[in-house]
Amino acid sequence: MFDALLLLLTLLLGAALARVSLCAVAAVQQCVGQREPAALMRLLLATSAAGMVLLASSGWSPMRMALPGALPITLPLISGALLLGAGALLNGACYLGSVLYLGNGNLNFLFTLLGLGAGARMAAVWLSAQLPAMHASMAISDALRWAGFGLFAVLAASLLAMRAARRSAAWPLLAGAVAGLVYARHPGWTYSQVVDSVASADWRGASWLANLAALSLFAGAIISSIWSGRWHRQNPRPARALRCLAGGLLMGVGAKLIPGGSDMLLLWAIPGLTLYGAVAYLIMLATLALSFAAAEIRRQQNRKALKLAP
Repeated sequence: MFDALLLLLTLLLGAALARVSLCAVAAVQQCVGQREPAALMRLLLATSAAGMVLLASSGWSPMRMALPGALPITLPLISGALLLGAGALLNGACYLGSVLYLGNGNLNFLFTLLGLGAGARMAAVWLSAQLPAMHASMAISDALRWAGFGLFAVLAASLLAMRAARRSAAWPLLAGAVAGLVYARHPGWTYSQVVDSVASADWRGASWLANLAALSLFAGAIISSIWSGRWHRQNPRPARALRCLAGGLLMGVGAKLIPGGSDMLLLWAIPGLTLYGAVAYLIMLATLALSFAAAEIRRQQNRKALKLAP
């Protein structure tokens, strides 16, 4: 089925993602290393905007608009979140960050896509009996829906007040709002589904609409990057490409175990008021934070050792 609106929305989403970093890796690194929480605020703004759009859409048309279904907090989910964090650290970017860097011309991240597909394929082959099924649900009460809408609205207003002197709040809000519209139109969609289906040679799992929407997402990122003067082609380098491949592989396995990558967690599962989405994303952030904190401690110890050296 051809859906021009979905293709337009994913084009706009890609354009917005190329203009603002919603990368969890960069956000945590700035917070831990530089004590600068601005990037984490951008993540909160984006998920708040997505939440308001999703929940408002669900309230407007509750019989047609599906929200993410609840999943239990299990060992595979926790393991998947840890793998998402480890893979993003190795890759140098999460799912959304990979769109940003690839859209800006860093061709090393093509290997991230290969890794995502390979990881999803490995998880499907090795762990098929244990993999949870991702599903959507309409079963959410009006009270919970509007309470969530109010919570996200208050959070967004508070963050905007804190960042009133800065102009960068518009892009994360726009990216989150457009993502909310994308998921309202096509619940559970993600560009990695296409990579997964191609890697698994499962053409039934990737419709032409999903394929075109994924291409539209990256096209929007590239067009926006060229338009804003950010495009700079970086050809793959063996060591960096290998890191991207390995990081993508870990993220692909992790996304299968949860299920869902960091893009779906931030812009669909959390805005859809699921506990598993919040827990998985926080575990991923904690994995990154502990890694960066350990690296910072090692750097400080090395500096002290150099000062004490004769």
